This record gives sequence, structure tokens and C-alpha cells, in this order.
Amino acid sequence: MIIFLDANIIIYRVEAVRPFYQQVVATLGELHSTHPTTGFAVSRLSIMECLIKPMRDQNVADITSYRSFFASSGLQIVELDALVIETATLLRARHGLRTPDAIQAASAMSIKGPVIFLTGDKQFKKVPGLNVRLV
Repeated sequence: MIIFLDANIIIYRVEAVRPFYQQVVATLGELHSTHPTTGFAVSRLSIMECLIKPMRDQNVADITSYRSFFASSGLQIVELDALVIETATLLRARHGLRTPDAIQAASAMSIKGPVIFLTGDKQFKKVPGLNVRLV
């Protein structure tokens, strides 16, 4: 089982955003207890999405925390290859997702095997074939 982390989940976790931080930690704990061999994945786009505000604010502590998170051993980073972009284009055209959200969904859908897409954004529920878990 792979848990794909949407950018908002990463932000809640890394910056300990309340009250979402506690919900993320509880959900990850629950998922890990039911799927002990769980792995984690993110889109390459999440690196950009997560670092924009800390870089704009020149928040060195948050930048360092994000860089450390994205360098975690065992974290799979899904690259934005031609298949991901083609799938994202279809998702945007068919379901009206914003471009970054379409790329996030397509990145998760490109992973082989069972994937849970962990997000705080309910609009992902309208994507057929995407196993969404809301926080």
C-alpha cells in the first residue's frame, strides 16, 4: 500500500498547522496500523507547492524542514513525465480540476498497486479511480 500525500497534507504535517496536524497524524497512524508495510509518495510538484511560501517569506527553518522531508529515505517522488501530464490533461478536461490538482491526482494514479490519496480537499472525490481519503 502506498499513501500519496497531497501538498496540503505535507504542509499540515511539516508546519504542524493546527487543527489539521493532529488529524493528519491520527489518520497516518490509523492507515499504518491497518497497512503496516505502507510506503509514501508525493508528486515532484509538491516540492514547489510547499516551498513557495517559505521562500517568499525567507523562512529558513521551514525551508530546511521541507528539504529534510523531501529527502526522507523511502519517500517516492513521482516525476512529471509524459504519462502524468497526459493523464492530468484528461482529468482537467473531464472533471474541471485546477492544473496543480490534476497533476497531483495523475501522479498518484501513475503508481502501480494500491494507493490511497490523502488530502484535505474534497474535490478529488469526483475523480473516478482515485482512492481518496479526506483529512
